[in-house]
Amino acid sequence: MPLDRCFRRVPRKGALFVLGGVGRVFIACCMALLAAACSANDAARDSATAAGCTSDRIDEHVTVNHVYDGDTVRLSDGRKVRFIGIDTPEVGHNGAPSQPFATEARSALETLLGSGKAIGLRYDDERHDRYGRDLAHIFLENGVSIEARMLEQGLATVLTYPPNTWNLACYQATEQRARKARRGIWSLPQYQPVDAASMRGDERGFRLIKGKVTQISEDRGGLLLALDGGMQLYISRKNRHYFANSAPEGWQGRTVLARGKLSSSDEGGPRIHIRHPAALQVIE
Repeated sequence: MPLDRCFRRVPRKGALFVLGGVGRVFIACCMALLAAACSANDAARDSATAAGCTSDRIDEHVTVNHVYDGDTVRLSDGRKVRFIGIDTPEVGHNGAPSQPFATEARSALETLLGSGKAIGLRYDDERHDRYGRDLAHIFLENGVSIEARMLEQGLATVLTYPPNTWNLACYQATEQRARKARRGIWSLPQYQPVDAASMRGDERGFRLIKGKVTQISEDRGGLLLALDGGMQLYISRKNRHYFANSAPEGWQGRTVLARGKLSSSDEGGPRIHIRHPAALQVIE
């Protein structure tokens, strides 16, 4: 209801604080308008964030002819491109079920890209991954970041694989808004922080793990942080220099929040490979 209609329904005489029927209508009307304004502001801010994750350059203009999932496409020249900075739920193959919101992420990307739409690639420090795919940040012709748009819809998580860390802060801010609004994947229990001590050991996929560091050890491979309950966080030697300012080797007894995909340790328990400080923070 427009605000002028709210005022037209205010009684001409008598105090507004006497909550008769008309007074209640006026107050309810104002509350509804305030909520709508806040919602509109949130949506506008998120769209601005996606547009704000702009590129300092475009290294190559290409066209897409196939979308594999929410973060991987095939170009018209046959190259496969994996988006830098995000990870979307896996689409099932060979009879395996798709992860929650995987089909929604693929559909959202197909909608954004359309049929044969031109996009811009912004390369980072590494041009290819171990699977031979091109690695790039993706932009529409109007400058909108595809990674930021997927994050703002709650269809992706931030994924940091150093040294490819350009635009990380903007991606993190966009994801945080989606998490706060519990959009998409962030509405699911598996995307909420869980205590390390409650882990069964057979969980897989992306997790946010909170736990106290009970033991720290180091070998030729890297640094191992054991959490209460048997959960392990592993920082390889090649990535240790990214943690020079955070010094995780001194975190004994501290409570941390880690994020990433679970795998199995040599002992069979759950483990997350921590590649960058963006995936690990001290909270207590």
